[in-house]
Amino acid sequence: MNVGEIQPSAQKIDKIVNRIREGDTKIPAFQRGFVWNQEQIIELLDSINKNYPIGSILLWNTHERLKSSRNIGGLVLPEREPTYPVNYVLDGQQRLSSIYAVFTLDRTLDAETMGISDPSVFDISFDLIEEAFVPTQDVEDDHPSISLSSLLDTRAFINSLKPIDQNLWVIAENLLSRINNYEIPVVTISKRSKDEVGTIFERINSTGTTLTPLDLLVAWTWSEDFHLREAIADLSDVLDEKSFGELPDKIILQCLGAVLSKDARTKTIVTLSATLVRDQFANVGSAISAAIDFLSTEFRIQSILLLPHLQQVVALSYFFSKAKTPSSGQLVGLRNWFWRTSFSRRYAAQTDDKINADILFMQKLIEGDNKGIEAYSSEITQDSLVKLKFVKSHPYTRALLLALAQKMPLNLTNGAKVDLGDALSGFNRKEYHHIFPQAFLKRQGFSTDKINSMCNFCFLPAGSNKQISNRAPSDYIFTLVPQSQLVEIFESNVLPTNLEIYSDDDFDAFLAERASLLSQLIRSLSAETTATS
Repeated sequence: MNVGEIQPSAQKIDKIVNRIREGDTKIPAFQRGFVWNQEQIIELLDSINKNYPIGSILLWNTHERLKSSRNIGGLVLPEREPTYPVNYVLDGQQRLSSIYAVFTLDRTLDAETMGISDPSVFDISFDLIEEAFVPTQDVEDDHPSISLSSLLDTRAFINSLKPIDQNLWVIAENLLSRINNYEIPVVTISKRSKDEVGTIFERINSTGTTLTPLDLLVAWTWSEDFHLREAIADLSDVLDEKSFGELPDKIILQCLGAVLSKDARTKTIVTLSATLVRDQFANVGSAISAAIDFLSTEFRIQSILLLPHLQQVVALSYFFSKAKTPSSGQLVGLRNWFWRTSFSRRYAAQTDDKINADILFMQKLIEGDNKGIEAYSSEITQDSLVKLKFVKSHPYTRALLLALAQKMPLNLTNGAKVDLGDALSGFNRKEYHHIFPQAFLKRQGFSTDKINSMCNFCFLPAGSNKQISNRAPSDYIFTLVPQSQLVEIFESNVLPTNLEIYSDDDFDAFLAERASLLSQLIRSLSAETTATS
């Protein structure tokens, strides 16, 4: 290991801004994007103005050029000659980016590179009447002010002050003096390898700003030829074509831990071998893609919005990393596992332990042992089916829609097959129908919660939905539903075939009977023999 050199110094703001402008100081790939809001930037400026300490900046001085380094502030800046070293920011990115972007007159911000949604967070002025920093857009029309972007440019600064009186001139000059004379502690380390710098970065941030597991793993696995954030972004582009582009980073990391170490716990993930992660990430990505293809093919999950539990991807990714083509027996085990976990709150607590148990189940399934399925069971009951509301964010709602889709439902008004692509791909509420219409039930005095029971919904295209509108079941069931296909249509939608329920508009009887039928469907899909009530 090189001994390395540490060089502390105190540098004024204008010098730091010039160094950045000349391409001397950049952000290494393993740093997160800019995350500060305007309030935090203004607080930093206020500290500088009051001569409060704002902490030191840590730089890594090296001749190495990092392929994925970013310019501070996201601006287009010159590249230095190969013979000149570059200083990469290890600690203080948010402060440096704020200072540079605020005090730079001519700037073209790349918001995407910076990771911010609105570059105007850097448009800040000093209100000379209030003697305070404020967003430029909030400056009162009758309040003279100075845009901070012109403060370090003499000509621009003078031009901005022409209309003001002598007292305000003094306030402006004092501000300029305080900014120009403020010194920021800068510590520069040199003669350190990339591996050492990654470790330094991890240790600095583990005792300061809390990092996510992804931040730590990015630092640990980073090399000039591999950047985990970019690898995940590329994978997300692939998954986006499968409508799973929004799969959270945490789930992807848990898949990484599952495939590489059979362990989805954070403490294991952040200590994975850097070489192993770099060498195997593509294979892990392929396993995730295969898992999502399986979910789409077997369960008609055409969007991440329909997946009951995101954690289900982790165990399936582990399975498909080891077994490319499931046997018939393994398919049965996978299907049963999916439905049992979908109709349960398995991942509501002790999530990592539950995922690790899933991984163990998948390993046994790969080895031909299906007995592990006995540890899983659905938790939904007939009573809970009646009481649960149809809410797209609830895992049971998503699971029930997938279960109903397995029956290949027919349109209530004409007996045609329902286009499940429209209903499932975007989770379009217009493609679902209150079997006992909402307005009709409100007139009968039923509560909103009961009206929106999961048992009171079925698939129905928007056009047919409009036909039924708010008509009573005793009306539309016997006039719009093709009577010669009625039993077939109802069974495909898991609806009670006892017509007396509809002729009497008996909503309570309908809910009880529909809950019983749905419970039977769930038990059939999950291969559970114990009745739920």
